[in-house]
Amino acid sequence: MNGHQLRKASRKKSRLVLLSTAALILTLVGSAASPLSAGGRNALYFFELQAVSAYNFSDKSFESFSYLSHHPMQKNGLGLETLIRFYRRKADLGFLSLQARAVYDREHDLPIRLQLYNAFFRLKTPLAEIWAGHGKPALGLNYNLDNHALLLPDATMLGHNLDRDWGVGLHRDFRRGDSALSLTTGSGMNLKFHRNYLLSGRISYGVLARDNYNLGLSAFTGRVLEAMGTEEPVSGPVPWSGISLDSTYFWLNLETRLEANLGRRAGQPWHLVLLRQGLNLLDEGRLKLEAQLGLWQHGSGWNYLAGPALTYRLNSDLALRTMFLYDSQAQNSRLAVQLYFYRSIF
Repeated sequence: MNGHQLRKASRKKSRLVLLSTAALILTLVGSAASPLSAGGRNALYFFELQAVSAYNFSDKSFESFSYLSHHPMQKNGLGLETLIRFYRRKADLGFLSLQARAVYDREHDLPIRLQLYNAFFRLKTPLAEIWAGHGKPALGLNYNLDNHALLLPDATMLGHNLDRDWGVGLHRDFRRGDSALSLTTGSGMNLKFHRNYLLSGRISYGVLARDNYNLGLSAFTGRVLEAMGTEEPVSGPVPWSGISLDSTYFWLNLETRLEANLGRRAGQPWHLVLLRQGLNLLDEGRLKLEAQLGLWQHGSGWNYLAGPALTYRLNSDLALRTMFLYDSQAQNSRLAVQLYFYRSIF
């Protein structure tokens, strides 16, 4: 079987899995008969809108994305999110999350692209919580970071993690921390099969909501696709393995996040050290100032990325974000502005 036939068979298999997932989701939605405790409903619905643009000082041009054109979370678009809780005799069994978007991507012949994102079912059992679908791999700082609307580049945008990936996972909370394990496809936003996979596990100490700190240790191995966004991979999967150390610390109105991701990819050194410092101001942290420094090595030589960012919440639904970023590898600077709207509609 040649390469074209393999890709065709892979796309056909991906469509079958997606159709099966959609059928499962519809079955779960139809069976959600018990109401949520809040408002007497069994489902919550949210509307999301993102408008983002950046000025590239090197090219002296405006771009319709904040940092990387191929990254799926950095595009203009609108979408809907559904959250459904399942109960049995007043016991919380788990929930279903489903998020779909229409985004603008001018790099394709058809500029309007559909994204199925954050689509998973999470089941609560006495031993652990089990999830299946499009969820976060058990890896690094991003595992507990809600980052999909943020501007500052994180490990996922720098090629050291996947924001979401198709697969299954386990999560268990302990009195002093938590642990997680996941087996995913290593294909990111799209569901693809080219003998690719990602096995990752994370254990942490500290409960952030109670202790104001969390220290994590992750290990991972697999064969992942080179393209982590919406583009077709230019070649087959590549081996990737390593460890990641991460920490989050809150003190008064200061937030400090640090991650060191050390590994090898395709036989080359693949390292990242990321530091992000935040300062919350005004009532309820409506104004947030941040600064970030990222150092990475892909093969030979080190590069860095640095810049400040600002977030101002105009109200509970609407946020304005801006970021200035310098990339030493690309040798360019950019100024990005984002307007993000997220609101419950039913």
